[in-house]
Amino acid sequence: MKKGNKPLLIGITSDYEQEKTGYHARFFLKEAYARYISDAGAVPIILPSTLDLPINVWSILDGLVLSGSGLDISPDYYGQKRTFWKNTLMSDRRVKTEMDLLKYFEDQQKPVLGICGGFQMMNVYRKGTLLEDLPSSGRSVIEHQESSHALEFDKGPVWLPRDVPPVNSFHHQGIDRLGEGLEIFARSPDGVAEGIIDPRLPFFLGVQWHPERQTDHPLSQKIREKFLETASEKAGPAE
Repeated sequence: MKKGNKPLLIGITSDYEQEKTGYHARFFLKEAYARYISDAGAVPIILPSTLDLPINVWSILDGLVLSGSGLDISPDYYGQKRTFWKNTLMSDRRVKTEMDLLKYFEDQQKPVLGICGGFQMMNVYRKGTLLEDLPSSGRSVIEHQESSHALEFDKGPVWLPRDVPPVNSFHHQGIDRLGEGLEIFARSPDGVAEGIIDPRLPFFLGVQWHPERQTDHPLSQKIREKFLETASEKAGPAE
């Protein structure tokens, strides 16, 4: 996918691990996220979790992917107290970086795709809340970790295929209160939100599953296609 003769540049957020004994601090990202973008002809740009980058650096990017994480967003960010202590919390550096990125890309109306933890981040950014742990919440009756399940669709964009195979599932948290301006377009059979969208923006969409791990799935392919199409349209002709 190109803008004129130049490939699209897609920023992908990364995880951050603090320095500890015997190890330097590091940023890291699972390769599948980058391949999901590069296999479609765009260039993945891995973004560090830092507050030091000036906004004009972000302006070169044509779209944003919020990657997933094995870490949880602190309930402090959605006005609740922590009650689930088994998982490690995401670093403040990453949360604040992604909140700033979301604000910038929203203002520029450039496309945003949130995956798993990125889907949850989009909801928190829009002042929504999360269920800290689905199994202990009593709000879920199917397995959502290391599993797969069908999707049930409601509303959503007309381009979205609906007669599709099950999607993968690798999460223990979920949306509780939906964020401002968002609509749920897909749920798991037990009612847990699996897809969100802001229909007012060109492309502001999040999915709870991992399309980058299921690249031959019709939804994975169509979501990527529309994401990059929107990025190309917003980028305009190459100089």
